[in-house]
Amino acid sequence: MPFKDPEVRLLFPVPFITIRLDGSEALNRRLLKEIGKRQRTEPGMLRSNRYGWHSAPDLFQRTEPAHAELIREIHAMVAACTAKLMPDFPKDLSPIHEGWVNVSPTHAMNSPHDHPGAFWSGTYYVQVPVPADPADKLSGAIEFIDPRGSIGSNARIDAPFTRGKFTVRPAAGTCLLWPSFVKHWVHPNHSKEERVTVAFNSWFARQKTAAAAVG
Repeated sequence: MPFKDPEVRLLFPVPFITIRLDGSEALNRRLLKEIGKRQRTEPGMLRSNRYGWHSAPDLFQRTEPAHAELIREIHAMVAACTAKLMPDFPKDLSPIHEGWVNVSPTHAMNSPHDHPGAFWSGTYYVQVPVPADPADKLSGAIEFIDPRGSIGSNARIDAPFTRGKFTVRPAAGTCLLWPSFVKHWVHPNHSKEERVTVAFNSWFARQKTAAAAVG
């Protein structure tokens, strides 16, 4: 018996966005100089990072020229992606951002984690080292874990909607953006060169009304 084309709906889609900045080489060189200076004067923090240097989450308060340029780019990228995925996004919501720098030398990694309380999470890649072994596809790669949990026997069939993890190692000048509830981690850096990234969270709050501002 003939039938019409099946109607396919994506019930629980998880967007994963890749943005590439044109002409990012000069910006990345300046960022590396500014980050190197910060490392010499700031002690760093321990969060999901294992080894390496994690800056304070003060990216959006920094005034160094390259930092400030990247801040402007992140503002624009988050706004563009939000508008693309949610055309009817409420206009009375304003973005709030926080960000930090990760410098990962040899063997450094990030343990599995997510970012509760945020809407978007993202990473901008400043320096992506080439692993000593060209066949090594996991050195410094970021891996995302399926937030749906176990999907049972369907996992025996390899398809985009049955995949339990997604791993990628973007080139320098690339920004990744994903919903903050998605758990992720970073494989150990097997290169002698440092892996340098800028991570950030974004969420939204309602603009204060004039009456509330006066009060």
